[in-house]
Amino acid sequence: MKTVIALDIGTTHIKSILFDGGGKILRQKKCATPLTKEKCGSVYRREEIWRIVKEQTDSLCAACDSCPSGISITGMAEAGLVINRKTGEALTDILPWFDQRTLALAQEMTEEEAGKVFETTGLRNSFKYGIYKFLWLLKKQKLDTETALWLSVCDYVAYRLTGGRLYTDPTFAARTYVYDVLQGRWDKERIEAYGLRTENFPEVVPSGRSFGHYRGIPVALAGHDHLCAAFGLLYHDQKGICDSAGTSETYVGILPEEEVKKIFGFPRDSGLLYGPFVDGGYFYMANVPSSGHSIEWYRKSLQLQELSYEEMNRKLLLLERGPGGLLYFPYLTGQGAPWYRADMKGALIGITERHDGIRILKGIIEGLQYQAKWLMTILAQYHGVEKEAVTCAGGAVHNRAMMHMKADILNLRVTVPEVTEATLYGAAALFLFRNEGEATAEDFLAGLLSSRQEYQPDEACAQAYEKVFCEGYLPVAQVLGNIKGI
Repeated sequence: MKTVIALDIGTTHIKSILFDGGGKILRQKKCATPLTKEKCGSVYRREEIWRIVKEQTDSLCAACDSCPSGISITGMAEAGLVINRKTGEALTDILPWFDQRTLALAQEMTEEEAGKVFETTGLRNSFKYGIYKFLWLLKKQKLDTETALWLSVCDYVAYRLTGGRLYTDPTFAARTYVYDVLQGRWDKERIEAYGLRTENFPEVVPSGRSFGHYRGIPVALAGHDHLCAAFGLLYHDQKGICDSAGTSETYVGILPEEEVKKIFGFPRDSGLLYGPFVDGGYFYMANVPSSGHSIEWYRKSLQLQELSYEEMNRKLLLLERGPGGLLYFPYLTGQGAPWYRADMKGALIGITERHDGIRILKGIIEGLQYQAKWLMTILAQYHGVEKEAVTCAGGAVHNRAMMHMKADILNLRVTVPEVTEATLYGAAALFLFRNEGEATAEDFLAGLLSSRQEYQPDEACAQAYEKVFCEGYLPVAQVLGNIKGI
């Protein structure tokens, strides 16, 4: 029986699934991604990550009657570490994508420089990108630039699985901020301006293409987790929108290559991100960085005792449908699209004595959807995206109350695949697509694409939310954008 393993190295969890050729889950593993707090910030211990990955992979391999067709790796994009490219020795631990110790480095770039860089990267300047983490580690640990090599966390996992093969894929390379996505190569001039060389970065191979083996099993990098989810969910809907809702949340669509050529690149003033899609084309992306993070902040930091997901979801469903009277601005780690302001602070406005804890949580969820509605208006303006539905995947889909609010506030039908773990499905499907052909990928994705749960917007609620969005959320967001120094 044909099988394939997909690994997801996520911000919150490390997950792995053994699929059969028809997309059925045969066995799965899940473990919290261990995060260690240090004086300068937080790190993932590389050996802890590798131990979890190896244990999960070996367990799934042991469950197979025959050798799996492949191991496909996806996960968070900007997190990474430095190794010695000549000896293979890991020199640092893994800096998380959200760690802000690199903020000062990013702020050295002028707005004019950032505009020029956008033309080749499709990205807005941010402390999150790999180049800043690389530079910070080089300086902090006084590493030799002659032998230093930057790897994303997923690159590193592939490196360990394959016994030393040093590769990345275009989607991870793009998030270093020194990769020319239109030319499909490392930006030699910009890299040298940082005192580095292209040899300080791994070779780039197509997303999903195998380049090494683990215990005789082909290994591939499927790419950025949000894009893997989009690959699977938009496989038969190239004009659709995939909402990948995890710790951060992204709205991803496929950008036709002819559109990119027509405008000689990407529209700089849209407030969106762009880059290489896992199938070789391009994507547009609108992001809410502190989406799931906002829920975790509420569950763990605003409670005397951590609130379980089950209790949280049960209580939310008991509340009345429609606006709850609060405005939450989800900028716990700064704002992503459309302004990309690391200095932006979140806010919760409109509290009265009738707002108990669960109503405040509802307000937080509404704020996430208001931010998403803002981004959807930008998609319509710049790329003519006028949809009746959005396909949602990720941990948030288990929160039915949130899905109802999403449908009402976006005033769109929200469709949710009946199968879970769309990111891992997409990673496995991409491996099969790239290495065994389109027909094999079609067979695998049939279950993912056939049955879906739907949430329909309530007309009265949608109108009420539209009023709050136009008269409350957008005007206050503009005010928040002008506040500095806090």
